[in-house]
Amino acid sequence: MRIAIDTIGRIHLIDGYKPYGSIVFDIDKKNDRVGVYQDSDNEVIRTQFETIEESAEFGREELIQGLEQVIENLKEAL
Repeated sequence: MRIAIDTIGRIHLIDGYKPYGSIVFDIDKKNDRVGVYQDSDNEVIRTQFETIEESAEFGREELIQGLEQVIENLKEAL
């Protein structure tokens, strides 16, 4: 896994497979919101993801709190 930040400031959480899959955090600083969606290195799949234009939308603090809970649950599950 690796983290990358692209030229427009989106954060990518990228798996180690080929073609890779990633979760993208698209930050809207003006509205203090973050869109979260899936992406792929596979062009066919990427085009399909872009076609549906679907993402989960969160307030920035709401997402941070939710991810902290996810991290705690993952730690407890091990």
